[in-house]
Amino acid sequence: MSLPATLIAFAVGLLLIVPLLSSSSTGLLRTRAADQALLQQYALDAGVEYGIWKLRYDGAFRASVDATPMTPVTVSPGMTLNGLSPTVTATALTTSGWDSLAQTPANAVAGAAMAYGGGDYLFAMRGSNLDFWRYSISGNSWTLRTDSPADTANGAALTWDGGNYLYALRGGDNRTFWRYSIPGNSWSTMANTPQRVRNGSALAYAGGYVYALRGDNNPDLWRYSVAGDSWASRADAPNDVRNGGALVYAGSNTFYALQGDGQTGFWRYNSAGNTWTVLTDIPASVDDGGALAYSGGDFVYAFRGNNSTGFYRYSILADSWSADDNAPGTVDVGGSLAYANGDYVYGLRGDTSRAFWRHSAVPPRYDIVAQASGRTTTVRIQISGSTVTILWWDVQ
Repeated sequence: MSLPATLIAFAVGLLLIVPLLSSSSTGLLRTRAADQALLQQYALDAGVEYGIWKLRYDGAFRASVDATPMTPVTVSPGMTLNGLSPTVTATALTTSGWDSLAQTPANAVAGAAMAYGGGDYLFAMRGSNLDFWRYSISGNSWTLRTDSPADTANGAALTWDGGNYLYALRGGDNRTFWRYSIPGNSWSTMANTPQRVRNGSALAYAGGYVYALRGDNNPDLWRYSVAGDSWASRADAPNDVRNGGALVYAGSNTFYALQGDGQTGFWRYNSAGNTWTVLTDIPASVDDGGALAYSGGDFVYAFRGNNSTGFYRYSILADSWSADDNAPGTVDVGGSLAYANGDYVYGLRGDTSRAFWRHSAVPPRYDIVAQASGRTTTVRIQISGSTVTILWWDVQ
């Protein structure tokens, strides 16, 4: 090949190679940028997962987040991944709230008590008389049912067996114990309690038995056999129970109880082992109107009573309390709570009032935000018991 031809070929080769090298360089830069962005995203995702882990397993951290709703709380200690140390925050969202519903037919007073009765209905004793009512959830309306066999009084209590019957203590320093047939709208008198019951008595049903706190400044716990129509004593509560005492069943042989009597005592009872455990105190003293409701999952709700608006949520997993939205009015003697299958806890105010409310019991929700190098990942989660649900995941 002649020299001119060789030079021409070399020139053409340069024209082809230079763009190729330039293209390869640009591709490498793009690949590097993409890899860097991917590493950043991995770091942010890890930060979010860390925030979820802290909320799920660190009770003290979660309590601090719950204590300041709608305020971001820094997740600490910090973490470093892929050379990045993302800033991670967790924010408790306000998902609860109270609604006022149709008022009760008359004022709820000492001896008022309420329980879910399955399907569309809640049932309530007015207290200090014979009145017995039924509330339709779908209709938001009250109707009168057959009167109780005698006047109820302080210490009256009501619980549902999950089927056709409600069981009731009369209270008022009596030993009277009744069964109400929901389909028959009729009452029957059952075996008397072992001792008289008064202020602070409470009922809860589980597995063929009705459990009763005696109240009246005693630690007594009894168990009623539905099949045998008979009572037996169980292990005493850790302390005496009086005004505002409460008891609720939370599944798996587990009950929770408030001491009442102006105290902050809160306990767990295991029916299989017949043992009590002292738990974290409720944040404020409980007295007349104290009540409990279990909504499933991780949470027990409580009225403080004591002529206050105090309303609290207890995390079973964390053994910790959080102040929830205050009740719309002060709760006192006759205050009561009940959970109906769904999204709400229902409350009687008591305190010689006709007020009746419902409170949203949607599981707590949180926003977790991870930020680094101008990138942000935001995740909204819901925590119910041991289950964490991702509601959405946004990358910016």
